[in-house]
Amino acid sequence: MKKVYALLSHLCVILGLMFLVFLILDQFNPMMNFVDNGISRWLLALMCVCGISRSILGWMTEEKEKKQ
Repeated sequence: MKKVYALLSHLCVILGLMFLVFLILDQFNPMMNFVDNGISRWLLALMCVCGISRSILGWMTEEKEKKQ
């Protein structure tokens, strides 16, 4: 469970940084259309799923620690 939590944490950071770079590049060259394409939408959905999963796993481990 700790490995999954660590993996989700790393994925959230990587995807978040990717979107930050996409937004910056999109400001400099809007014709490249980094933010408004199909791949970016899938990556954004993946980032949302990773963030939600990480939050749920964190909440579950916190509840287990409180019971002990």
